[in-house]
Parts: sequence; C-alpha cells; structure tokens
Amino acid sequence: MKTIRVALKDLKMNLFVRQVLNQDHALSLGELIEAGVKLPPIVITQQNEVVDGRHRVEAHELNGIGEIDATVINVDSQADMIAKAYQANVGGSLPPTKEDLEHTVKILLELGESKKSIAERLNLPMSLSRKYVNSVQSRMTHARVMDAISAVLHGGMTVAAASEKYGADPVKVKEGLGNHHTPIGIREMHRAITKTQKSLGSKNTALLRDLLEGFEDGEVKAKQVLEIIEHLEDLQRGQARNLADWKKRFNGLFNKAD
Repeated sequence: MKTIRVALKDLKMNLFVRQVLNQDHALSLGELIEAGVKLPPIVITQQNEVVDGRHRVEAHELNGIGEIDATVINVDSQADMIAKAYQANVGGSLPPTKEDLEHTVKILLELGESKKSIAERLNLPMSLSRKYVNSVQSRMTHARVMDAISAVLHGGMTVAAASEKYGADPVKVKEGLGNHHTPIGIREMHRAITKTQKSLGSKNTALLRDLLEGFEDGEVKAKQVLEIIEHLEDLQRGQARNLADWKKRFNGLFNKAD
C-alpha cells in the first residue's frame, strides 16, 4: 500500500477498540522517535479516521511532530473498521487485553452484530466469542436497567417511560428500585479527587524544594534540575491528554444516548 504524509490535526480519533490509551507505551514510542527510530506508518481510512496507530500518533505529539506517515485502506462499514482495528492490535507490539476485547465486543453488539459475525470479524473461536458476548450482554443489560432507575429517581420519569427509553426490562427496573442503594455522590467524588491531587501536589512541591536546595548547595547540577522539571511537565501533559481522551469517550456515549 502507498504511504502518504498526513497532518496530525487532520486525523479523526473516533475509534476506540482499546479500553484506555496506554501512556507508558506512547512514551516508549516517543523515546524511539526521539532516538531516530522510524516507526511503521499508521493505518487510516479515506476519511482520515485512525484505524491503527493511536499510540504512534500520541508519540509524535509528544515529540512535537505535526505530521505522520500513513497508509490508506478501504472499509465497508463501521463494524468492518472496528474488526480491522482490533486485528491490527492483535498483531502489534501491544496486544489487546481482556478488557480491550470486551470493549470491542460491546461496540460490535451496539452496532447490531450477531455472535457468529463477531466471532468471524475478530477471528475468534465460536466458543470464546460466545463467552465474551454473553458476559458483555449481561453487563449491558444491567447498565440499561441502572440508566432507567436513575431516570426514575433523578429525572422524574415513570418506570414505563424510562424502561422504554433505555431498552430495559420494566420488571427488573421495579426490582432495582426496590433494592436501590444510593451510589457514592458527586460531592464525595469531588472531595476524593481534590484530596488525591493535593497530596500529589504536596509531594511534588517537597521534591522540587529539596531539588532546589541541593542545587544551591552544589549537590545537584542545573541540567539535573531541568530534567526533573521537564519530566514533571511531560507527565502533566500526558495526564491532560489522557483526560481529554476520556472526555471524548464520554461525549461519544452522551451523543449516542441522545
């Protein structure tokens, strides 16, 4: 296939066959690029949707490189693109995890694919495909019931209306309402996140204070101080990109729910 050069800003990251982006892997690839290693081209559709190579894209961004090599493929459907993306990961340097496979199965189920079709698209034995499909379907059913319960409790909807909106079994929704326990509140989540961030910030502040004192005493070189500061900056940028990735995933789910 012909290799072309594509601007990172023109790429579309709409496909998530991995549950999460592995930042450590992206950093490792970034170090290879910095050392002069040429990575294989990513794979994209004619609409610039990334099928394979999100970690390579991230690695280029880490190095401030605005373009990347890519090969263009034709896909017949969204399900076909998902299958190609998953198969590319299977043969890649970071094979999919169990969670990645379950995540991919969930996407295909949401697209209306059958157990047989999922097994064929992902090149899985039928018995293994059936196991994952049944497990994922069970969790999807539970999620629909919980969405309906939330709509009744917090959205003022009737059981019938909420069940219809989210495709949930009204009997299970009623049962869930009878056994409902209030989950951890948003306020508690805010407090937990704030506590974690404050603790991390305090530790980094203490580390930097010791580092500067060491520099003043002549025990640490200026280059070493800058290395630590730049490393912290890289980590924070990685966290920001990771958060942006999760926000994009949520936006996709939110738009789908609407």
